[in-house]
Amino acid sequence: MSEIKFYYGDAVPLEMHKVRIVQKLELKPIERRLQAVTEAGNNTFLLKNRDIYLDMLTDSGVNAMSDNQLAAMMRADDSYAGSETFTRLEDKVREIFGKQFFLPAHQGRACENILSQVFVRPGTVVPMNYHFTTVKSHIVLNGGSIEELTIEEGLKATSSCLFKGNMDIDRLRASIKRHGADKIPFVRLEAGTNLIGGQPFSLENMREVRGVCDEFGVPLVLDASLLADNLYFIKTREAACKTLSFRDITL
Repeated sequence: MSEIKFYYGDAVPLEMHKVRIVQKLELKPIERRLQAVTEAGNNTFLLKNRDIYLDMLTDSGVNAMSDNQLAAMMRADDSYAGSETFTRLEDKVREIFGKQFFLPAHQGRACENILSQVFVRPGTVVPMNYHFTTVKSHIVLNGGSIEELTIEEGLKATSSCLFKGNMDIDRLRASIKRHGADKIPFVRLEAGTNLIGGQPFSLENMREVRGVCDEFGVPLVLDASLLADNLYFIKTREAACKTLSFRDITL
């Protein structure tokens, strides 16, 4: 994002890209829209996309693709094993996150399911800054429960706190002591905390959470679905990170 300034001082933000693909939309008559809603039993998940004018069910996968993204699709290698597409993805993930091991899944919900089946057992508790609906469902289905440990300002609509997604460190430590580390399969920290309005956590808070997890020998899981948003807020709001690049902050 860049900006230009007028002679009187006001700044206007400029998007540094142009949209290159146009998809035709159709606004159905209100009678058809009412009929479609009725046919779907008032369940937005059962509506057909052909009856939708503006899809606001999710923010996932609804944005325009860049020319480079479209070009990358044409380079896809569908080999059953040893796919170059996988290798390119693996190399990029290692470059950005600095992690040695990489296991792709088709969707975030599938990742949540895998993590819950592997780590969650009946009677276990997963502390987190805030839950996401499908995350909670998978944990509960495997016999566990969740504890939301967002800082007090996180749920105050009028609070001007810059990092409402921060986890309360004292409550986290108390939770682990109360349940016992053996009953905590992992601690979950969600970037851009969705259900409280996409609120971010600070890098400092994440390091503190990591420290508590190390203290008790508990794994820390980062839900990075909305990491890009959180990185932006860290860079613009956290003094210690203003001179760092997004890649540096990610690492």
